[in-house]
Amino acid sequence: MDQKTGLILNLAKYGAYVAVLWVTISYSGVALTGPLLPFFFIFALDSIRSYYFDTKLPAFSVPSIYFQLLLIFLYIYLDITPLGVILLVILVAESHLTYPHPNGSYIFLISIIGFPVISAASQFSQSTFSWDNMAAVFINSLFLFFAFAFSYMARRQLDERERAENALKLLDRSRTDLEEAYHKLVDLSKEREQLAAVEERSRLARELHDTLAHTLTAIIVSLEAGKKLLNQEPLRALEEIGKSQDQARKGLDEVRLTVKALRSRDSEKIDFASAIKSLVRDYSGSGIDIRFDIDEELTLPPSMETTLYRITQESITNSIRHGDASLIKVTLQRNEKGLLLEVADDGKGSIQLTEGHGLRGIRERAAALGGQVSIINPENGGFLVRLELEDLTQ
Repeated sequence: MDQKTGLILNLAKYGAYVAVLWVTISYSGVALTGPLLPFFFIFALDSIRSYYFDTKLPAFSVPSIYFQLLLIFLYIYLDITPLGVILLVILVAESHLTYPHPNGSYIFLISIIGFPVISAASQFSQSTFSWDNMAAVFINSLFLFFAFAFSYMARRQLDERERAENALKLLDRSRTDLEEAYHKLVDLSKEREQLAAVEERSRLARELHDTLAHTLTAIIVSLEAGKKLLNQEPLRALEEIGKSQDQARKGLDEVRLTVKALRSRDSEKIDFASAIKSLVRDYSGSGIDIRFDIDEELTLPPSMETTLYRITQESITNSIRHGDASLIKVTLQRNEKGLLLEVADDGKGSIQLTEGHGLRGIRERAAALGGQVSIINPENGGFLVRLELEDLTQ
């Protein structure tokens, strides 16, 4: 209960104690053999429980109310007035309002039975028993019903109020948690946006690298071939120079498309076999022999075809730029695990391999399809890029 309600109840309780004390002294005097001594014990026990047991030793609080009930019965037995019912009313109300259920109900039941019995025994001991006196006792017992009903309703209201306060606290905590979750979601959304931006930049960098690396490598190879043929076969040299110009224009168009495109090029349908043949044409006349063995019956999703094309393109570029290869074999077949793509060359290989943008791009593209890339230096020389992935067409 709140502090104001508790103060009002305490004032009413101690006011009732003062009234009982005044009437007790008036009728029974101050003799310690009368009801005055039990009254002091009742008052002292009530005060100790309220100001010490409830705060310091709560385990003694409930037992003390039953002991106080016995002291009140002793008071009623020694008293010649029906004032003991006031002490019972105080105890019934306090036990129901302050202590856990069902202690208040037990105190009420014991009081409503014990008060008439103890009162009758007191009258017999003092030779004052009469039905008129007992009628007064039964009438006074009605105050116990009023006290019980009042305290029961008050306890219900206090419980409802406590539940409402707990619900409000829970609502406040939920609102706080919701605000924290909202802020975390906002932060996560910003992180996701930053991550998406980084991924997009990485994708564009990969596209630019693959396109430029292949185009520039093809141009360099054509120019070198033209340079060698310039004195002996000028017409073929001019063809190689013209091929270099075509490659430069083609590369410029691809770069423009890559930079301009905000959507993934993976959605564009390409003919894998035709695209590989175009790679072969790029290096025709340069002395580099590119052979391919591709299962013509393969029907692949556009995203897979584009990825396989880029991996093949980058592998061929690496073989020419870094491996000085003269023969490159491209194989794409089904196997027991799914699809197998191999790009093998007869170049000088790489004992101590340092992965650059090209090989990292190959691994990233393969990982996007759930594939596994192996970089191998065969014992008989050369270099091998192997990609194994699940065949989504099966």
